[in-house]
Amino acid sequence: MKHDERLGPPGIDPLSDAAWTRIERGLWSRVDADVAVSAPVRSPAWRRWRIALAPLALVATVVIIVGAFRWSSERPPVGEPSRVVSGASPSAISFGDVHIELDPDTALVMTHEAGQPIASLERGAVWFTVAPRGDRPPVLVRAGDATVRVIGTRFRVARSDEHVGVAVAHGVVDIAYRGDTHAVAASQRWSSDTPSEVETEAAARPSALPVATPASSGSAAAVGPAAVASAPRHAADAAVDRDHAEYDRLTALEAQSSELAIAGYLALSHTTGPWAGPALFAAARLATDRGDRRAATLLNAYLQRFPEGANAADARTLRSRLAAEPPGPR
Repeated sequence: MKHDERLGPPGIDPLSDAAWTRIERGLWSRVDADVAVSAPVRSPAWRRWRIALAPLALVATVVIIVGAFRWSSERPPVGEPSRVVSGASPSAISFGDVHIELDPDTALVMTHEAGQPIASLERGAVWFTVAPRGDRPPVLVRAGDATVRVIGTRFRVARSDEHVGVAVAHGVVDIAYRGDTHAVAASQRWSSDTPSEVETEAAARPSALPVATPASSGSAAAVGPAAVASAPRHAADAAVDRDHAEYDRLTALEAQSSELAIAGYLALSHTTGPWAGPALFAAARLATDRGDRRAATLLNAYLQRFPEGANAADARTLRSRLAAEPPGPR
């Protein structure tokens, strides 16, 4: 054997067809796997649409909510009926800018219909003091078959079963009753018993009213000597003496409980004696001092009922002061 003889490459047996098939299958499987890993995963068509429409749905929701809020805020409020029943003693409430004084054992239902205040008297008697309505709808008071239409006045409505009576202190009211309309002015009265007749009453003399001395803001009221001297003092008139004593008691009560004093003044203002006017003004003046939201209504009620009363100038001064103050929480 020669040492310089080189060996050639080893011999390779040729692969069979089956072997080549296995190799190709494995190669293509690996290629497919690599492509599957590197290719981006696409969401189904419905999922892509949902993602694209999500912002639009959010915008639509916001628009609907804002629109509903604006619609609800611009709509006139729909008032729920409120039923008030007085017990053995008279009571007073405010219905918007309408001051209402209920006699004992009186039932009244109040509501708004299309922005119009409506009071329905079920039984008893009520004094209404309505500030001038201007362009606003009139106030309606229903009692049985009678409907009283008011744009600004003070009047009384009484009802017993189907018998209705109306008395006007100031201004004019229209009464619709069974197809007919009757105008009743100050110092006149109307009754369903004789609906075609309007009677005239004697008006009370404003000069006979006692003076309630207004206290300064934040202090208790006091009745000065001039006020006591100007009050009618008839020894035989026990009612006047009793009202006077009640007024003095309420004046002293202001320092302890202004709320109870206002309630007492309003109860005293329901009477027909000479201390009714000073009591109503005292309630209005005390409400003004306390920043009570009823102050303007009570001042208007006093001026409607006693336009020439002894405290009319003071009431107008307080009302002007309230109008000049910036609005705020009451």
